Amino acid sequence: MADQQQAPEVKIKFVKKKGGHAAAHGGAWKVAYADLVTAMMAFFLLMWLLSSANANTKAGIAGMFQDANFFNTERGKEILENHGKGILPGGRGMSPGPDGDGGTDTDKESPGAAEEEHKAMEATAEKIEQAFQKDELLQAFQDQISMDFTDEGLRVQIQDKAAQVLFDSGSAQLKSYTMSILKEIAKELGKLPNRIVIGGHTDASQYSAKGYTNWELSSERANAARRIMESAAGGLKPGQVRRVTGYADTIPLEGKDPKDPANRRISIVVVSAATEKAETKHQKAQPREKDKVKSEAKPKADEHSAHH
Repeated sequence: MADQQQAPEVKIKFVKKKGGHAAAHGGAWKVAYADLVTAMMAFFLLMWLLSSANANTKAGIAGMFQDANFFNTERGKEILENHGKGILPGGRGMSPGPDGDGGTDTDKESPGAAEEEHKAMEATAEKIEQAFQKDELLQAFQDQISMDFTDEGLRVQIQDKAAQVLFDSGSAQLKSYTMSILKEIAKELGKLPNRIVIGGHTDASQYSAKGYTNWELSSERANAARRIMESAAGGLKPGQVRRVTGYADTIPLEGKDPKDPANRRISIVVVSAATEKAETKHQKAQPREKDKVKSEAKPKADEHSAHH
C-alpha cells in the first residue's frame, strides 16, 4: 500500500566493556594491603611488649598457653596477684582507672589509689617486723632496723652499732648476718609493684687510703646490698631497683653525732607511684633558653627570605 506508514528504524548500540589491564586499577588490593600492614603492626607491637615484660610475666603467659586454667593454679594465682599490673613496669593492667576505664594513666594519682598504696606499704612494714620477731637469728638485730614514711615513700634503714656492724671495717664486704637481714627484707619488698631506691651512708670519719673516699665506700656498699636483695629467692624483681646511690656522710641521722656508728647504714626506699611519676617528669629534657630563641628566630628568617 502506497499510503502505508514506514516502520521506524531501530538502531542497536553495542557497548564494549573494559577489561584486561584496566581492571587492575580497582580498589580490592588496597584492602588486602591494609590488612597486611595492620597485622604486621600488631605483630611488632606484641614483640615489643614481650621484650619489655619481666620473667614472672613471661612465665604467666607461657603457662596460660600450656594450660587454659593456669591462673586457677597456685602458681598462676601468685603471679596474677603479685605481677598482674600489666606487662610494662608501673602498668595498671585491667584495674579501673579514675575515669572508670581499665589502665587509664593520668598525670595526677587518685586519692583512692594513693591510700591503697600507703596501706600496702604499711602491711609490708608489719610483715617485716613480724619476720624479725619470729626468726631467732634476726631478733638480735631488731633495734638496728627502723621503718618510717618520707615524701618519697616507705623507708627501711639498717644501721650499724658498735657491737654489730653490717660490713667489714672500711670495705663493702657484707657480714653473713647482714645478708640474712637484706634477704628477709627483699622477700617482702619484692611483693610490691613499686620501684626501690638503695642508698649507702657512712659516718664522718674520713677514709685513710688515698684516692678512695667515703663516696666510693658508700656507693660500693649500696651496690653490694642491691646484689644480695636481687639474688635472694623470691626477692626483688628484675628491674625493680630504680637507683643505687652513695651518699657518703652527707645525710647523718637526725640528732646523732656525725661520727656516730649508727650513721653507717643502708637505706632502702619503696618509691611511691606519685614520686616516681614526678621524678620522671622532671628528668625529661627541657629546651634551653638559647635554643628557644633560635627556634623562634628561624621562621622569621625564612619568612624574610621568602619576600625576596
